[in-house]
Amino acid sequence: MVRALMFLRERPEEAVDSGMKKLQLGNISRPMVLDGIKRYARALPDGVPGLPSPEGIKNALEYEVRIPMQIDAPFSAERVMDLRWIAEVKKETELKPAGK
Repeated sequence: MVRALMFLRERPEEAVDSGMKKLQLGNISRPMVLDGIKRYARALPDGVPGLPSPEGIKNALEYEVRIPMQIDAPFSAERVMDLRWIAEVKKETELKPAGK
């Protein structure tokens, strides 16, 4: 997933080509897909994408877990998330160029 996000950000033209070839996009044009990818890529953080910010984790837990599941008490991210793997991915992506 991290590599895919990096590919979208670093090589949007190639990402469009892949998307147009593999996905059934109906009457969505290539320029529309390219614009969507570029807009999406701007939302990705610098560095290795996929590493959520502390605020992002807090918001996800609040609005996607606690409120929909009607959990009264707040709980910590450590109870439900293990992000150790992202450190490994970060190390690996820093050693290899994207798409390799």
